[in-house]
Amino acid sequence: MRAIAGILGLFLTLFCLVPAPAEAAPTELPAGAQLPVRVRVAVRILKVLSIKEVVGEGRLFVEVTQRWTDHRQAFDPVAIGFGRLDRTGADADAYLKSIWTPGLEIENRIGEPEARTVATSTYANGEVMLIERYEARYRFGLNLNAFPFDRQDLTLSFFLPRHAAQDAILISTESDRDISGIEDTTASVDWRAAGLRFANRDAMGWNARSYSKLDVTMTLARISTHYLLRIFVPIMAVLAVSVFVLWAPDLISKDKGSLIFSSLLALAAISFTFESSFPGCISLNTPVAQIISLGYMYLIVVLIVDMSLDTMSRRTRAVSGAVIDELRRQMRWALPSIMAAICIGAAVRAIPV
Repeated sequence: MRAIAGILGLFLTLFCLVPAPAEAAPTELPAGAQLPVRVRVAVRILKVLSIKEVVGEGRLFVEVTQRWTDHRQAFDPVAIGFGRLDRTGADADAYLKSIWTPGLEIENRIGEPEARTVATSTYANGEVMLIERYEARYRFGLNLNAFPFDRQDLTLSFFLPRHAAQDAILISTESDRDISGIEDTTASVDWRAAGLRFANRDAMGWNARSYSKLDVTMTLARISTHYLLRIFVPIMAVLAVSVFVLWAPDLISKDKGSLIFSSLLALAAISFTFESSFPGCISLNTPVAQIISLGYMYLIVVLIVDMSLDTMSRRTRAVSGAVIDELRRQMRWALPSIMAAICIGAAVRAIPV
């Protein structure tokens, strides 16, 4: 009996030494609330830190405001002396662990947020407001068809993974949209803010239940003038060799051929450089791709026309030679002008209206 009593005492001692599990935040929906619970969302893009076309990612500094009503959090403002209770930092995090929260997530966010700050406000009628600010990386689908005159629609997809649409939904009212927006002076160096819009949609979950989603799409317009020196000036410099070939009077055919083929190699090197820096700007039907592709053909046409006129000039009589000289003078103006008009047209056509 003493052995049994000793064993029981040992078990009781160990049981007392085991720490009690931390109290989990309530998962039940707000009592007395009309289903579905409406979670209001407002979003402010405080800063576009970077857009990486290579990997289809963006880094943003955002502020997300959530509002919902939980009558369990209501209080008597007369007894407390305040109509609103504010909490920040660690106090706000501790408070959020003790109450029901919607569990809002962003579907295309990569990893955990950084530099996070949080604040809460609880009103006497039970309305809870949660404000979070943080930096995070997001996965976006970028369309470079009009590069570098493109406008990108970057979407943040908010959803509630813990609650189906019949229990809780995401909405954005007029007042929420009034406080939402993109800070005009904080966009990345190569982009400018062009608008923010909201759209609700439903999505099917893994258990065949419908879930509410809220897509917040910001539109960024690329500042194309920043790419003049980086893209168009090098291309025009290579194509300008054709003007030298057409107008230089003392060049022999061998030198003209060497210049043209060197230009073709330089144009190929430029295209590989652009493709590595901006994937899709060469492989897709972008203005840059059109100009480079036509540039190959243009340089070859210039060489063929010039050599053909040289050959005809040596083999014809004096009268015909005058006609060929006039034709050469016309070609000196016509070929570069036609190419310049095509390049300008390709760029203008890609500019969004």
